[in-house]
Amino acid sequence: MTRTVPASVSPTATTSLGSPAPTSAAPATTAVVPKTAPPAAPRQHLTNASAVVSQYYQDITDHDYVAAWALGGSNIAGTTYDRWVDGFGTTRSITLGTISEFGASRVHAVLYATQTDGTLKTYAGNYTVAEGILVGASIRQTS
Repeated sequence: MTRTVPASVSPTATTSLGSPAPTSAAPATTAVVPKTAPPAAPRQHLTNASAVVSQYYQDITDHDYVAAWALGGSNIAGTTYDRWVDGFGTTRSITLGTISEFGASRVHAVLYATQTDGTLKTYAGNYTVAEGILVGASIRQTS
């Protein structure tokens, strides 16, 4: 005598004839994975405020948003990680034009953001750095 086990209990269910029981395939589902920033890998501590600002924009250009967020993007973004990343969706690269240090913790920078459609946006702003991390920024688009 062969015992029949419901397919929901065992994937190897058999019919009374010993052949595999028909199973219905579960509908395919697509998981939505949030873009929440995972912790960035530790990196060498940057002590120069200009180097912090330069590295921040290099990380963005490299699409290493997790590293840029950890370098202080989280402090200056004014929004969630997901929205902040989405804001760079049309940015191909960022180049720092001029960067001037005012003391050990303040930097003024002009930057050029090349967009995916080839247009150029220009921004200028002041950045505050403490212990190798961006802690404040006042940035505005100039063109």
